[in-house]
Amino acid sequence: MDAVPVYLIFQPANTAYGIGFNALGLKWNFERRGRFSPYLELGGGVIFTNHAVPTYTNDVNFTPSAAFGTHILGEKYNWSVEGRYLHISSAGLGNLNPGLNTFQVRLGVGRFWKRK
Repeated sequence: MDAVPVYLIFQPANTAYGIGFNALGLKWNFERRGRFSPYLELGGGVIFTNHAVPTYTNDVNFTPSAAFGTHILGEKYNWSVEGRYLHISSAGLGNLNPGLNTFQVRLGVGRFWKRK
């Protein structure tokens, strides 16, 4: 399970704020090549917003996604770079269901600690 503490969606009628979680997270890590560790990820979850997304639809939506990226392993910090396709849709919970399709470029930083 993956928590998403803040969603921020800019729309012509308003700006929607939301929270969500991804109950499905499947990640395939390919064989490491030096400092690079590529991966493929499939995920899906739900998002709850204060306004309907898209406008005039629903404030509860589902978020299936697919990503391809790589971890860049360092001495102290590890970076990740990925391209992600994300679809936001109510899956027919309301009368309208146009959905939103986005492509995102994500950059992350992390740190691993060794056990003593």
